[in-house]
Amino acid sequence: MAEVEPESITGEPCRVSAFGSTRFIVPVDVLLTDAPRLYFADFYCMRGKFHYITLVMTRPGSTTDEFCRQRLLPLSLDDQHNNPFLFRRPGTGEMRVAQGVKVEVLYTENIDVNHFRLHRGARIVENVPLIGKGSSTPGGLPKNPQCTVCNLLPPFHAEAF
Repeated sequence: MAEVEPESITGEPCRVSAFGSTRFIVPVDVLLTDAPRLYFADFYCMRGKFHYITLVMTRPGSTTDEFCRQRLLPLSLDDQHNNPFLFRRPGTGEMRVAQGVKVEVLYTENIDVNHFRLHRGARIVENVPLIGKGSSTPGGLPKNPQCTVCNLLPPFHAEAF
């Protein structure tokens, strides 16, 4: 999850987690070194409360990168106009996450947890307070048909045809 506290100037992760009480925090530069390609995968309405964006990070030339290149929209970390979700701040190089949405990043490379902790600046944080039940819902959540942001067309009515 690429999410920081809204009022945070340090860039620390949100205090609560919807994904369980243990976090594995990896510096974004480490992830970008290994898998710098970024693709847009999904935009989902969370019952009208907020929107959830899924991005995919791949290693150039990998099987996953080729799969994503053929099927997903490529994004640039350096073009906030065309990628308002996760981007480098111009002039500083620091990473920013869009406000008002939740941005999940699917990292496609293998991670050796011990190696990342010992040599790449990653850390484990335990006892993170949960929001919700702390796990996903089997089958997902139903889409909000009333949302004016992610419903681009009027609802489809089969009887109209």
